[in-house]
Parts: sequence; structure tokens; C-alpha cells
Amino acid sequence: MKVAVGAWALLLLSPTAVAQTKYSLDLSAREQHQLAVDAEYQLPDREPLELRMASASPGRYARHDFAKNIYALKATDGQGRELPITRLTPSSWQVQGHQGVVKVSYLLFGNRADGTYSQIDSRHVHLNMPASFLYAPALAQQPLTVQLKQLPERWSAASQLALQPDGGLQAANLDYFMDSPLELSEHQLLSFEQNSNGKNYRIELALHHQGPDHLAKALLEKTKAVVQQQQAVFGELPDFAGQRYTFIADYQSGINGDGMEHRNSTVVTSSKSLAQAELSQIETISHEFFHAWNVERLRPQNLQPFDFTQTNMSNALWFAEGFTNYYGKLLLKRSGHFSLEKYLEKVQGPLNSALQAPGRRWYGPAAMSQQAVFVDAGVSIDPTNYANTFLSYYTYGEVVALGLDLTLRTQYQTDLDALMKRMWQQFGRAEKPYQLADIEQALAEVSGDRAFARRFFQDSIEGPALPDYPALFAQLGLQLKPEHQDKAWLGPLTLEPFGDALLVRGVALHGSAWALAGVTDGDLLLQLGDVRLASKDDLNTALAAAKVGDELTLTLRRFDQPLQLTLKVQTDPQLVLTEDPKASKAQRKKRDAWLAAKQI
Repeated sequence: MKVAVGAWALLLLSPTAVAQTKYSLDLSAREQHQLAVDAEYQLPDREPLELRMASASPGRYARHDFAKNIYALKATDGQGRELPITRLTPSSWQVQGHQGVVKVSYLLFGNRADGTYSQIDSRHVHLNMPASFLYAPALAQQPLTVQLKQLPERWSAASQLALQPDGGLQAANLDYFMDSPLELSEHQLLSFEQNSNGKNYRIELALHHQGPDHLAKALLEKTKAVVQQQQAVFGELPDFAGQRYTFIADYQSGINGDGMEHRNSTVVTSSKSLAQAELSQIETISHEFFHAWNVERLRPQNLQPFDFTQTNMSNALWFAEGFTNYYGKLLLKRSGHFSLEKYLEKVQGPLNSALQAPGRRWYGPAAMSQQAVFVDAGVSIDPTNYANTFLSYYTYGEVVALGLDLTLRTQYQTDLDALMKRMWQQFGRAEKPYQLADIEQALAEVSGDRAFARRFFQDSIEGPALPDYPALFAQLGLQLKPEHQDKAWLGPLTLEPFGDALLVRGVALHGSAWALAGVTDGDLLLQLGDVRLASKDDLNTALAAAKVGDELTLTLRRFDQPLQLTLKVQTDPQLVLTEDPKASKAQRKKRDAWLAAKQI
């Protein structure tokens, strides 16, 4: 959006409010990825002021220590006298001796544009607020404003923050401020109106890209179609503040691909142009907009209240993220972006991942969701065994949603849309946080079968069970079957050339021929059968001559010692999902009820 569109006010502030936080941004050193931030904290008393940088960010589930990127921190009182700053922890400071006003200045370095971090350069200033701003916990319920010093010509602001008469941007409190990404750049603004419950909502696409207008307009039309199909699921749009929702889209080289939902906006980023990606950015747009209902308002109890100092652990990310993943793709089919063939390809990928994942031995979707505190872009340098112990809650939840939707459609004359709408009406609309038991209760209500709901949660949420997908798909005139039933297969393994051999990087997948034979990371593979292994092509050559059930001798070196192992060739487990050419009219009708566009 242009700055002017921020005139839709978020909340009116009391004219008598005194305590507040004011920020001012100086962009003059942006080419060095540096932003100068001035902050003024107006306090209700003279108690020592604690300042913090966040260690967590809304929409992320792992810890991020943003304090590492600020420096040159100084503090003065209202008369300009320097105040001492004491660092209490790696992410907090204390300022004493003030008379009710503390002025702080610091420099921020930022050079990663995505939904978590900030990027400052000659093209734009892309800010995630927790990664950018020192905040005062004592002023968390007070208003915050941002002043922009001398924006470059033709630059403007894209944000869900409200524009003030003096040109500043405003949030009513800290939680909203931290949930409000800010893009300053020369971007293109497109929009459309969408009616819900008698109100017209302005849906904005603030598009920072290099590309022709016709592609920008094509993306807007696809966005409009997706918005309408998502509204059809829930029966209404969320009541966006100021009747406005903004997609902040950065599609430029040097940008990191990402999507991050916020209450009345979302960040969607990619290093590819619209032309290079063939408008595939709509897939991230679809996922993130579904979050306007599912997560932003229909919210798990254990994500409330959000803790900026550490991570909130949740057992509901299979629903919050995984079901959103499912609908992000399904609604692209309903909106006409995906053909049937393309959609089935999108479905079979997560299915193969989930069905073959050894990590399901250890955790069901609820417990797997709790692993997010370690894997959601969390930082560590020691090796892990995630290949054998983890399955993304995005993928896990997506295939669970698929199985549940098809089960409800084929056995209970209802569907997953009904469950989502029920959860929205009971919890999302009123923003009443839910627990897993609430989803189970809603499932019992829409299915009319409490015993089924209990079994589903016990077996497929607390436990790892997945349904019989081939049987479910068959009822809709679709076939899920092995793609290469006779193809020789040893399993996935990360290999890289090392001299005239192949070096194993990472652990072998549990149950694969490699793992069963005892191959492990650090092994140097020399020969398979009669074929020397100097490249990955050599491995393919050795497999091309093998048949399922064959035993091949693998010669290798481990810790500089020679070793021979025996690999038993397996069947490639990859499945393919296709339309059954013999599908009946009744089966096609069920399929259409699942995939066809819905009326609002």
C-alpha cells in the first residue's frame, strides 16, 4: 500500500495518554545495510527502564536472538544528558537516572529479506519488527509510533499500521506493533474490493518487483480468486482492522523465499520474478491468507499469549500449519489455478514423504508439532538424526487433513470444510483459543460419530496411524499406486564426489537398503558390484543392471579401514496419483464435490 492508504485507523488512542513509545528511522546509510533508529520512551514514573530485543517472532516457532544485530546503543534523558546503560542479559538492558523520558539511539544491521529478519539496502527497507526494534515491556499496553525521516523519492510504506495526520505510523500496543511488518520501497499497489457480512474489504497487493504490469494484474486476479474460495470455506472474511488486508510481496533477486502471516497483512517473498516463477508465488499467497482465519484468529491455547523472550511450544501445529498447507493447495484447485493433473502431483508429493517417513515411528502429529521449537529455522551446528526422527508438521498435518477430508466425504456425508467452519464459528470468530479436545469435539459434532472422533485423535493425532489412501482415492475415481514397481532401489542417501569415490553425508534412512546394510555418514564408497563409484552416475549404472531382491557387494572405507557390506536391492516405494480412466459417473461426482469451486 502507499502511505496514504494507511488512513484506515486501527484503534483510536486516548487524547490523555502520556506513556508511549516513539521511533524514528534514518535510512541514509541503507546501502551499508544499516538503519539508524531513535527511540523515545515516555514513562509514567522514574523507575529504572528495562529494554529488550525479542528472541522470538510471531509466526515462528523457534528461538531467534535478534539482539545480535544492534550496536552503538546510547541513552540520554529528556534534556540530552547521557544515561548509563547496564546489560542485564544478552537481550535486555536497564537504564537508570531518567526523569520520565528516555531517548535511545542504536544502529541496526539487516541483510535478509523474509518473514523473520530484516533487509536494508538501496532498493528497500524490509523490516520484521521483532528483529528491528528495542521495546520496553513496561509500556507494552501503550501506543507506539514510527516516524520516517526523508524517504527516498517515490518510496512509500506498506504496512497494516495506521497512518497518523503527521505522517507517522501507529500501533495501539506492543503486540500489534510486533505483528506488523513494514516495507519501505518504490512498490506497485494493486487492490480489489471483497464484500463480507455487508462490509467491503480492501484487499491490497503491495508488489515490490521488476516486471510487466500484465503479470502483476494476473497475480492480483489469481489472488482475488483464492480469497473468494477461502471465504467460501468459512462463510465470511475475518473482520480486518480498517476493513483492509495487505499482501507485502517482495519478488527480487537477493530475497529469501518465505511467507509469514500477520493479523491484517502477510509477507510473501521470493528471489524469482513473476515471469521466472510463472506466477507460482500464488501458492505462498494462498497458504498465508488461509492463516488469516487459521492461526491469526483460530488460535491454539498454547500459543497464547505470545512470548517475545522465548518460544511458545504447541501440540497443534499439525492443525494450524498442516491443515493450512492442505487448504492452500486445495483452494488453488478450486480457484482454477491448478489443473486436475497438477493438483494430483501436488498431493502425491506430501503423501510419499509421510508414508515413507521413518520419523512416524516415534511421534504422532501432536508430539511432532512440539519439535517445532528445534526445527523452525532454529540454529544449531551439531548433526541431528532428523531424517529418521522428524516429519514436518506441515507435511504430517497436510496428509492427515487429506485423509480426514476424504473419510468424511465418503463415510459421513460431510467434509473438512464443515469442520473448519465449525471451529471458526465456535472459536475463531470470537478469538477464543482452542485446545485439541475442542477439535475432537467439533469433529464429533460434524460427523455425528463421537466414537469415530475419539479413534481418529487417539490413532492419528496422538498416534501415527494414517488411513488407507488408495481405498479412499478409489471412491473418487483416482488411483494411488507404485510408479516404478520393478525399479531397483536402495533408498535416499546424501552423497558427494570425493576424489575417485563417493562420500556419505548424513545418516541413511531407516529401513532403506543402505541402513539395513550398515552404511553410515563418513563412509567412503568405492565400488558397488562390478562398478567403480567415482560419480553418482556410476551408482545409477550399477543399479540399472540390478533387479529387486539382488544382493550387491559394496566396497568402502570407514575410518581409513577397508570394509565390505552386502546391500539387498529393494522396490522403489514411490507412489503416483492419477485419474482412473474407468471412473464411474458417481465417483466423478464425488470428486467434483471435493475439488470444484464453491459459491460464497
